Amino acid sequence: MKKNSHGFTLVELLVVIAIIGVLIALLLPAVQQAREAARRIQCTNHQKQLGLALHNYHDTFLNLPHNAVPQDSSGSMQRGCSWLIRLLPFVEQSAAYDQIVFSGDFSMQDGPSPNSVVLGQLRVPGFNCPSSPLPELETQNTNANGAVELQLVNYVGITGSYWRGGTTNVVSTSPQDNTSYGTSVYSGMIVPVNTKSRSIGLKNATDGTSNVIMVSEQSDYFYDASGNKVNRRSCGHAGRSWYGGDGTTDSTYAWTANVTTIRYPIATTGGTGNGANYHANIPLISAHPGGVLVTLGDASVRFLPETVDFSILTGLADRQDGAVLGSF
Repeated sequence: MKKNSHGFTLVELLVVIAIIGVLIALLLPAVQQAREAARRIQCTNHQKQLGLALHNYHDTFLNLPHNAVPQDSSGSMQRGCSWLIRLLPFVEQSAAYDQIVFSGDFSMQDGPSPNSVVLGQLRVPGFNCPSSPLPELETQNTNANGAVELQLVNYVGITGSYWRGGTTNVVSTSPQDNTSYGTSVYSGMIVPVNTKSRSIGLKNATDGTSNVIMVSEQSDYFYDASGNKVNRRSCGHAGRSWYGGDGTTDSTYAWTANVTTIRYPIATTGGTGNGANYHANIPLISAHPGGVLVTLGDASVRFLPETVDFSILTGLADRQDGAVLGSF
């Protein structure tokens, strides 16, 4: 006698599909969290390597790498390199560094640059956060060397605090004080060399190296006053990651590149401090939920929440304020 075979009824099939859907909905956030946790660990390692590279540079030159020197306003437009260029031999990029000519216009926007070919080929994976949704490459039309594709990084040097660190919880509401560029200060660890400042060493961190930030993140989009998503990081101007800014001698106000002054809280949005990529006071922001990773002067890496007290944030940016910081 032939037995009747039984299949799933439509109701049973729908129940199974619903159960699978619920399981996927439960598992997907956990998978995403695990992936982000892995990316955050990798980003922490990138910043740790940057911290160690800065210490190795310091061991060699007895100073930290400076970010800019005053530009030559003659027809040659000598505009200097960023601190990231100076760090190349200490992040396993000696081959590229050995080809760099320390002359010409590193911004490549006005004067000729003898480095356009090597910088167009230079890619340093450790300079990018794996969680960042921002583009890692951008094509720039240069003045004298055609179009060149340059790397954009997610890590930024800290030049100091707009206020004396640790002294105020008052947050600036001015988009860029007095001029379109904002205000440059030199109380941090990665500073220009000019008539107002000089290369500094770890000995200049009188607050203690564990109480001052050298490097942090700009690895996510900002939102402007109209709610538009904007790519506003300090490496985004001409020359991208390899240009240091103008290193001005005659004004507090200067355009900068690959460094920022702490003037606004972490992840500030709404337009404040986000005027342009070459402004001096671009806030810190991270693709990691809830805060940013920072590399301290002792080369350790910490996670600072967006809710950190603003006086602590400014205190960490100022190497010599003498403030006693709370827990962070």
